[in-house]
Amino acid sequence: MRALRVLLAVLLAGWALLSVCLVLWLRERYGRGGPIPASQAGTLLHPLRRWVHPVRPTLEKFRLKPGYTVLEVGPGPGYFTVEASRMVGPTGRVICLDIQREMIALLRRRLDESGVANAHPVVGDATRLPLRDGSVDAAFLVAVLGEIPDRPAALRELRRVMRPGGVLSFTETLTNPDYVFQDSLRDLCRASGFEELGRSREVTGYTMTFAAPPSP
Repeated sequence: MRALRVLLAVLLAGWALLSVCLVLWLRERYGRGGPIPASQAGTLLHPLRRWVHPVRPTLEKFRLKPGYTVLEVGPGPGYFTVEASRMVGPTGRVICLDIQREMIALLRRRLDESGVANAHPVVGDATRLPLRDGSVDAAFLVAVLGEIPDRPAALRELRRVMRPGGVLSFTETLTNPDYVFQDSLRDLCRASGFEELGRSREVTGYTMTFAAPPSP
């Protein structure tokens, strides 16, 4: 029993050391306060990412439903987009907004190769969403919020485009050089009128969901 505890302690220590080294490497390589460039898009589709962000289980936490209009902010080359499009079905749609035109081009290519017809890539800024008021049923950002310089403005825009009761979800990962702490995220969302729905902890981070306030 003691040997097992020692082994577990060694494994945890090794995992912690590896995580710290990875964070430091990512901060050195990508810590610019901005998104990973399109030239490095392949890292976002690496098969090992499923151990950190398993696609379907992560999306299920976002409460996507058939027929929903979903906004994905910062889709990159579409790691989550294909499955999200399947989850909302042919009567739903996924609007994929990314500030990098080159990344949107990569996303379009991946969607075409996967035969996805209900996802719509858009080049745009999260602080000036090109969407109508109350036009979105759900929105999600995975390791993206910290890359947006004006986060309060982005939250105000998300509040504007979401229907009353719509679900806003965030997943943050400790290996992300622009990691947003839970308390900071909660404060940002509450300041924009969102109400916390739920929170789940993962080995390397967390997922939090919020609801847009109902109509007065």
